[in-house]
Amino acid sequence: MKFDLKQIPFSRSGSYMAISDNAANFHGKNNEAGLYLRTIHASSYVPFVARLIPKVDNKMVEYVCEARPAELCITMKEDQIRICFADENTILLKGIGENVSLTLDFLTNNAQYDYIYEITGQDQTRYMANCFKNNCRYLIWAQEGITEIDQVWNESSAEYSRINFAPKDKKFLIILKEVETEWDGIYDAFQYEECKEKTERDFLNFSQSMPSVPYQFKNEHEIASYINWSSIVRKDGFLTRDSMYMSKNWMCNVWSWDHCFNAIALSYNNAKLAWDQFILMFDFQDKTGLIPDSVNDVHIVWNYCKPPIHGWALSKMMEHMKLTDEQAAEAYNRITKWTNWWLSYRDHDHDGICEYNHGNDSGWDNSTAFRILPPVELPELQAFLILQMEVLAKLAKQLKKEEEAEMWQLKSENMLQIMLKHCFQNGLPKAVKNTTHEIIENDSLILYESIVLGNRLPAEIRKNMIEVLKSDKFLTDYGYATESPKSKYYQPDGYWRGPIWAPSTMILLDGLYKCGETDLVKNVANKFCGMIQKSGCAENFDALTGIGLRDRAYTWTSSVFLVMAHEYLL
Repeated sequence: MKFDLKQIPFSRSGSYMAISDNAANFHGKNNEAGLYLRTIHASSYVPFVARLIPKVDNKMVEYVCEARPAELCITMKEDQIRICFADENTILLKGIGENVSLTLDFLTNNAQYDYIYEITGQDQTRYMANCFKNNCRYLIWAQEGITEIDQVWNESSAEYSRINFAPKDKKFLIILKEVETEWDGIYDAFQYEECKEKTERDFLNFSQSMPSVPYQFKNEHEIASYINWSSIVRKDGFLTRDSMYMSKNWMCNVWSWDHCFNAIALSYNNAKLAWDQFILMFDFQDKTGLIPDSVNDVHIVWNYCKPPIHGWALSKMMEHMKLTDEQAAEAYNRITKWTNWWLSYRDHDHDGICEYNHGNDSGWDNSTAFRILPPVELPELQAFLILQMEVLAKLAKQLKKEEEAEMWQLKSENMLQIMLKHCFQNGLPKAVKNTTHEIIENDSLILYESIVLGNRLPAEIRKNMIEVLKSDKFLTDYGYATESPKSKYYQPDGYWRGPIWAPSTMILLDGLYKCGETDLVKNVANKFCGMIQKSGCAENFDALTGIGLRDRAYTWTSSVFLVMAHEYLL
């Protein structure tokens, strides 16, 4: 399996390092086009560690990159540079050819305190690249070949810092190791082929644990599996567990609803990792019950939150994995606090209906449901809470908390009745302003996410919503647009004002399936998976062309593809 290095980074599970073929001014970073070693630490805020410059006869030349899960090959006519991970902290760079060379330009540009210094000992010189701009350090040495430092020191920083590698006996082997605090002094020796083969086995084992899909999606299964596997970082800093980031391009965080879709995909055959992804955000839960909007190894964002889909997600996971009593107890306690947070802190007008204070809190950041200043009350929020309380009732029964089980079931049923009176007009869902209950006119698909309640909704409401979802109001040749293409607010690349997204599609199809609309579900799943074949696992997609938009290697897209292809098309 090959993948496009311009869209999908070359990395491995557990690592905070990635190599990408980046266009000029990548994500506004004012870089030249080229190959870059990037750090994923700190949300990749300062991503570029070093530029990789392949050379022949010490001159920059054209080259071709061929990326596979375990190896990146850079070919320049007769010469080649091959790259693999020895482990999550170590990259091997192997040069083959009489005239091949490689420069690592650490992009110092007189940045404060960036420089390279020598470490000598045991007949071997090593170099430490102290990259203050990235808050990272890298130990580098030539196991085979010739190394030359090109650096100008200026008081407390280097004006520029480069390391040049040349072959000895037509080859070089360079070791680059991320060092978080201090080098342990161990002089490792690496066998390139052994390291590559180990990485291949690691990826194959992970790929085989992913949900199976129809044969026509075999290549997409491998790419989706690679995106998920390579987007995992080891626990470090704030991260309490190995964590699957949303991407190693620039969405280098865990957001508190994205993680649920990854946990569902993992739940089929990888129960421990699935549980870790699901419960991760609850490791940060505060005393009020709130969980943060996003986390990475150095930042926790509390300004916003994400919708309470965790009960729904856990119920999907439990279709494939059995929770231990300890896990059930933890899930019950955590989700209870999370549910009570919504009921206590997001019903300011005390009408029994919870509200969003910002589009970000819904996950639909700029949806037209929020075009009037929030807070806004939406039916899908109530639907998620209704399902979440049902799951709490089931968990309480498993834990032999019978009175609490009855309490949660009653709360769920009561909220459903309030929702039906408050959030529907003429048999269709609506958005209303908090307190005034003024209807907010919009053509956002978010209203129809409440179909996730399935047959809990009255028959007439189900019928009306399904008619809309079968029509061309939202449904295109590729799936469900998040804003009706007929809307004056529709934008082809408008984030939640038009593009197709994986999570909204999966939630809709789950509800439609519960309503018995199996043909419609299969049709839309085919559209979505066909779009993945065409455009890869992008963050979102142009609803009318199916072209991938924004981050092009996004894990909730790959996870949703794997789940929907398995559940609806196999």
